[in-house]
Amino acid sequence: MTDYYVYEQPLNEKVRAFLRLEKLFQQYNFHLKHGSDWNNRVAIDSILELLAYTTRSDIKLEILKELERQHTKLERLSQRPQIDQTQLESILKNIQKRIGELQSIKGQVGQETKNIELLAAIAQKNSVPGTICDFDLPSLKHWLTLPKDVRTQHIEKWFQPFGHMDRAVQLILDVLRHSAEDTDETAASGFFQQSIDTNQAVQLLRISIPKDDLCYPEISAGKHRFSVRFMKNDDPALRPEQCKENVNFKLKMCTI
Repeated sequence: MTDYYVYEQPLNEKVRAFLRLEKLFQQYNFHLKHGSDWNNRVAIDSILELLAYTTRSDIKLEILKELERQHTKLERLSQRPQIDQTQLESILKNIQKRIGELQSIKGQVGQETKNIELLAAIAQKNSVPGTICDFDLPSLKHWLTLPKDVRTQHIEKWFQPFGHMDRAVQLILDVLRHSAEDTDETAASGFFQQSIDTNQAVQLLRISIPKDDLCYPEISAGKHRFSVRFMKNDDPALRPEQCKENVNFKLKMCTI
């Protein structure tokens, strides 16, 4: 069985925001699980980035709108006899659950976390070039001397307001990623181009390349077409070059 690396390209700002949030959630969860002093620092930075990102726009409202839109779209599929009704009903229930969870959040997401004194101090020091040293923030040094399980409890409490958002974003992206089937394509001399049917409202492109291939895709997309250039770069110090040979890959155009 062939293993693949998957590269994704969002086609609108909404999906781009969801992918950024997903990456922050993954970063937080990874470093929380490992739990060293350094992991704790990165987990806290992830929370601070989430706070900064969610305060710049009403992301909670955008997530709610997308959940409701997906629910409406999927409900229409229930009329089709070839649809797995059991699986569809499960997804619809999950969407309704996530909507309820987000609606239960009053006010701005993470406001209580934003008021944590230690986090506010770290955020302020993060704006200074260079890393935070012990002499910059003795309170952080002291906090890092606490037992690992105590620090983990603190971090989990600070992240808690974002838990509902984490699950909602993951569900949205899971539904989107499974909304289409892969097609087998070939990029002649490393280049591929295809038109986009504007009636389909494609939101996300997924390019899958076998792991033993030595190339990667650079994806450029507009409203009416997208292109993919497969590049090679054996030495990161040098400029990448387009592959001269044909490249076989899988393409998924996700729309719902």
